Amino acid sequence: MPHARHARLTHLVDRSTRASVALVVLLTLASLATAGGLLSAQHRIAEHNRVLALVHGLEANVQTMRLSVGAWVLTGDATARVTWGRAASDERVRLQALKSALLPDEAASELVASIEARLAEHAGASSSFFTKDWRRDRDVHIGEMMGSSYQQQHMVLADALDALIQLERGRIVRIGEREDIALFTAGVALLVLVGWSVLTLRRSRNMARSLLANLERAFRANERGRAELQAFIDAAPLAVFHVDTHGIPNWLNAKAATWVGERRGEAVSEFLIDGIAPGDRDRVVRAWRRLIDTGERFDEVFGFSGDDRVALWAHAHATPVAPGGRTTGFVAVLEDITEAQTLHEELARSRTRMRRMTDAVPALIARVDENEIYRFVNATYRAWFGDAAPRIGSTLREFVGEENYARLAPVFARVRCGEAVRLEINQATLQGRRFTGDVSYTPDLDEGGRFCGMYVMVTDVSERKTLEENLFAAKELAQVTLESIGDAVLTTDRDGTVTFLNPRAEALLAREASRARGRPIDAVVGLRDDQGHPSETSLLRAIREERVVDMPHPRQLLFESGARVDVEDVAAPIRDRDGQVVGGVLVLRDVSVARAVAERMRQLAESDALTGLPNRMVFDERLRTALQALGPEETLAVLYMDLDGFKAVNDVHGHIAGDELLRQFAARLLVETAPGDTVCRLGGDEFVALLAPPVSVREAVVRAEAFIDIASRPFVWHDVELRVTLSVGIASAPLHGSAAHALVRDADIALYAAKAAGKNQVRVAGC
Repeated sequence: MPHARHARLTHLVDRSTRASVALVVLLTLASLATAGGLLSAQHRIAEHNRVLALVHGLEANVQTMRLSVGAWVLTGDATARVTWGRAASDERVRLQALKSALLPDEAASELVASIEARLAEHAGASSSFFTKDWRRDRDVHIGEMMGSSYQQQHMVLADALDALIQLERGRIVRIGEREDIALFTAGVALLVLVGWSVLTLRRSRNMARSLLANLERAFRANERGRAELQAFIDAAPLAVFHVDTHGIPNWLNAKAATWVGERRGEAVSEFLIDGIAPGDRDRVVRAWRRLIDTGERFDEVFGFSGDDRVALWAHAHATPVAPGGRTTGFVAVLEDITEAQTLHEELARSRTRMRRMTDAVPALIARVDENEIYRFVNATYRAWFGDAAPRIGSTLREFVGEENYARLAPVFARVRCGEAVRLEINQATLQGRRFTGDVSYTPDLDEGGRFCGMYVMVTDVSERKTLEENLFAAKELAQVTLESIGDAVLTTDRDGTVTFLNPRAEALLAREASRARGRPIDAVVGLRDDQGHPSETSLLRAIREERVVDMPHPRQLLFESGARVDVEDVAAPIRDRDGQVVGGVLVLRDVSVARAVAERMRQLAESDALTGLPNRMVFDERLRTALQALGPEETLAVLYMDLDGFKAVNDVHGHIAGDELLRQFAARLLVETAPGDTVCRLGGDEFVALLAPPVSVREAVVRAEAFIDIASRPFVWHDVELRVTLSVGIASAPLHGSAAHALVRDADIALYAAKAAGKNQVRVAGC
């Protein structure tokens, strides 16, 4: 149709041209004038259409930026940031082109300034989403994206763009009106210019087609954006619902469909309400009613179970959709937070366990933040310092005091640089408590290595330090003892290599000692048995069998010079703290010296130093042995004796005279005792005699009277006669019992009975 019209118009123009040549000049001039006016008008229309195209391009940029923000917030798509950046760059270019294309008009300039401000505000608001961690703050970002503030920005920006579009369209309309007036005024004179009009119409049609094509492309881009947004929402791990003002869902994403299955409409609402845990249902329903009635934000956590009856934790939040301030529905987001809730509960339990463990540790454990403020202290602080213990929120400086803080400031500086510091504070005074502390400061660094605080652990090692000092003293004493001991002592490692010799070993081995260390023990200590044959040292056997080895017979130590020394050797394995054999120790002793010492030690152990009589230990042993060997028809007797008047001798003549009297009395007792009898001095002026079986009570009394007789004879000390008497108590076995301690006790009781009766006499137990 346009082509036919164009042909007809062209035909008319041709006919008009051929019909009046005279009118050509006038018509040409008129046509030129009209064409000039039309071209000027069309140029202005083209400029206004260019403005419209730029405005539509800005709308497309805003839409692209909005979709990019949605993609980033919902899925964290890294390409969304790039897409947003490109759209923002195109937006700035189009805005500059728009400012250049506009005529110097106050109304348009104000609109462009408003659009520029709104675009800057929108770019700032949307760019803030890309500076945050989408995973950690996703729910917050979704809430911000769906919030009224963010939506209001878009609405204001859209209104400003619409206003500019309407302004430009109005101008195009006014220009068209002026064109119609001009054409009407030209009237018949411009009929010859129909061709020009057709050309103008065709040009306008082409421009209209171009505009329609642009609109169609914009529509397709919008549809594509909606599809992409739908894909983004479906790919999100959140269940998203759009519900009407009555709370009935009319749209949901793919994740939401996995929650509700095939249900739609009111069935979805009923399913969701029924699935809420009974203990949470009333609270959640009330919160939803408040959202519908007042627009209050809905944000609830509750238990939920679906068709499979598997209990889980859900987090739901919803916000009104209110274009133009009128609520048309709500967008609700539902998230399965079972894993997060489980982790939260486990974290709470872990914190409780950690608190219990740290409270049970006998050490101070604390955490201070980067400002040296206490954020955690264990119970040991209160156990040590009572009310003076630091509280959460107090500072490290306040607790340790200015003097201690100044001393520790260099340490704190090292910790702030990321260094773990451990030190020992000797005899520190903290809040009135004095102790030696093992202190550890461990920096708390974030993932970027930034100092966030430090952990403090203080252990009271006062007791350990004392033990260490005692251990050092014990080791020093052991070293001195080894150096001072009369036996030769050598130690080796597990392989029998000599590692240590004490001075006595060095003296005994003489020249061999100078090269003994680091050599095998058999190469240093050459032993021969009683037949002269080489004999292995007991040390290697002790290490091999992991036990003490004491050789029962002396052996000969052979020197390179040919000299020989009779020695006894005893060896034992050396174990570490885990009980593992790590070496051995060999003790060599000279037999002659050892035998003399042993005999002397035996005598000292079994004899009374003053009288030479056996002591009480020997008497007790012999009494137990005699009682064990006592036959059914045999008897034995114990005589408990005490010298009467001995104290007076000491008081008058002195202890030297008393000691001489005791020695002479002991000699007389030995003369009077029969073979097999035992006479002992218990101490002081007390003596005891064991009369070997068989001996009757009567025979024991006779023997006791003989002892009294020898005691009554004068003792001579430096030509001075010393006189004493003797009281005796007798107990017989088995008459008075078969236990050693019982016999001695009964004899002692009988002795005191004799003394009570006037002394210098005999008493039998039980009489």
